[in-house]
Amino acid sequence: MTIEVRPLGADAWHQAFTMMELSFGETWPQDAADVERARFEPDRSIGAFVGDTLAGHAAIYSFTMTVPGPRSLDVAGVSLVGVLPTHRRRGVLTALMRHQLHDLHESGREPVAVLTASEPAIYGRYGYGCATQWVYAEVNRAKRAMRPVPGSDEVTVRYADPEKSLDVCAGVRDAIVPTRPGYVRHNEPWRRGEIADPESERGGASALRCVLAERDGEVTGFAYYRSKANWEPGGPNGTTIVQRVHATDTASYAALWRFLTDQDLMSKTTHRRLSLDDPLLSWLRDPRAAMVTVRDGMWARLVDVGRALSERRYTTPLDVVLEVRDDLCPWNAGRWHLAGDGSGASCGRVDREPDLVLDVADLGAAYFGRPVLAALGAAGLAEERTPGSLAATSRAFTSEVLPLLDTPF
Repeated sequence: MTIEVRPLGADAWHQAFTMMELSFGETWPQDAADVERARFEPDRSIGAFVGDTLAGHAAIYSFTMTVPGPRSLDVAGVSLVGVLPTHRRRGVLTALMRHQLHDLHESGREPVAVLTASEPAIYGRYGYGCATQWVYAEVNRAKRAMRPVPGSDEVTVRYADPEKSLDVCAGVRDAIVPTRPGYVRHNEPWRRGEIADPESERGGASALRCVLAERDGEVTGFAYYRSKANWEPGGPNGTTIVQRVHATDTASYAALWRFLTDQDLMSKTTHRRLSLDDPLLSWLRDPRAAMVTVRDGMWARLVDVGRALSERRYTTPLDVVLEVRDDLCPWNAGRWHLAGDGSGASCGRVDREPDLVLDVADLGAAYFGRPVLAALGAAGLAEERTPGSLAATSRAFTSEVLPLLDTPF
């Protein structure tokens, strides 16, 4: 079977829309599809053709993301990936992934690609490693008592119209984007998407609600959430569904969470995308008050090892030779001398014996600061040739705060 991968051109959105419905086996509601279309970049959409049949599709969103340093880095957000059920397991996805990565390399665009995986087992084959995790937290209102946080009583919380307050909320989020690796700087279509509120995606809950936190007349935080009522014979058993919470100071963040976890007629509060080190989990007096489920979040792939490792910063001084295995992107395979600290870094090819030997997917897993390298070594997945090099590299790669993708795509 001959597979040709090429750009889709002017009709890219219509073809991608049809492909997504068929490959995911669902009908995409028009109001939700309209939100996605506003963010879609047709010139970064490719299709895999078998004859005249569009058998697969993949797209890229042009993101600017925080990496350890903190620094801003352009990354390729891979999304809308699908293969027709009639053409699966025939090399279509491999052709798409290879073409996309080779095109990124040849064009010299983003040195790192990221995605969220509908089926995580798939993308390790293409050099992606799990770089962040998402925590789904469900807080029982009856047990939501929180430890006192200095200054939180000075914060007022008030309702605001999501549309009218969009600029001020976006300003708060822009201010905190540099504070955590994995945060995406939103352009205008992504800002608008935050409050788009398609009715088809509410799941029986209310329209989107917004509250602002204020100190001394200044907006210092905001939250987006929905309420879902549920009346049972024993009484009200509703849910507060939190979409996003941000604040520029700890006291405002605590005040917002105190408000969100103490809603009348709601027995629980949920959030799908917390970090494992989120302060909320430390504030709860009863550690069992929150039922926590941890899932993979963002997967990262180094497209250009030298550029990618040079662009981020390192927690402790590092001087190491890495031997990288990369079958899909041969320009990455080989030995790289990485030297860096908190002020700068360089990474170039060398012909020296390596200190560490590891797969490019494991570099992707560690790239945003997730503390995984030591564990990979203990599991036999990273080979230490120079004693102590694994521990030193693991410390240098680990960020002071856990990375988190707060923007699903």
